[in-house]
Amino acid sequence: MRLFHQSAVALVMLVAAASDLVAQRRVTGRVTEEGSNAAIGAASIQVVGTTTGTYTDSDGNFALQVPTGAITLRVRRIGYLANTVLVQADQQTVTATLKKDVLQLQTQVVTAQSGSIDRRSAATTVSAVSAEVLNRVPAMTVDQALQGKVTGARINMNTGAPGGGGQIQIRGTTSILGNGEPLFVIDGVIMSNASIAGGSNTLTRAGAAGTNIASVQDNRTNRLADLNPSEIDDIQILKDAAAAALYGSRATNGVVIITTKRGRSGGSRWNLTQRIG
Repeated sequence: MRLFHQSAVALVMLVAAASDLVAQRRVTGRVTEEGSNAAIGAASIQVVGTTTGTYTDSDGNFALQVPTGAITLRVRRIGYLANTVLVQADQQTVTATLKKDVLQLQTQVVTAQSGSIDRRSAATTVSAVSAEVLNRVPAMTVDQALQGKVTGARINMNTGAPGGGGQIQIRGTTSILGNGEPLFVIDGVIMSNASIAGGSNTLTRAGAAGTNIASVQDNRTNRLADLNPSEIDDIQILKDAAAAALYGSRATNGVVIITTKRGRSGGSRWNLTQRIG
């Protein structure tokens, strides 16, 4: 009888512990910018010590199922300083504010195809350009959109014609005859930025044999123009010599790491952009 009593007590304690583990509550909140009180969308919300997390919508709102008891939420967004918010056991709503990261020291930067670290902890010189900054001014190609946004990089267009290709030099002129462009990596896959002629000279016979016409109408377009700038999430540029140790000899002139947008948990969102020129 005593053994049965002990077994029953142990079973009740086990059931109570299991119920505490599975018990959860719903917490809603909003993430805003410090000072302006503007809503911050696509901010990452994660319960510290767990893998539970979500993202805010375009209005900065979020909803999350969290364990019972007091918890701590870590709030992060590219371009802002990370913040932690304590949520009490009886608290159902929470408001978090993020401060602008002027120096972008906490920006997550990709150092190789294996992973990412905080920018201030990286041993290499990294420049990060977010999608918001990239698409602030309309541009036809990615290289045109990067002009004036990367410190120490020379980005020149070969021609003023629409769709004309450009040249990107991160570490200056490194070769007279060889290729001086950086290595381009899109979502972990190395891409070729070869230039292809449009074929205008062939159609107009401007470069026909015996004409001796030096025509510049056959503008060459780089393959980087195939990428839609609005589909890019962020661009990170490795500028120092340590990039060659991560990506090999092809990264002698630097590395341009492009991350495209991908699906995230939460409700569906649509963005419409219209420009007239």
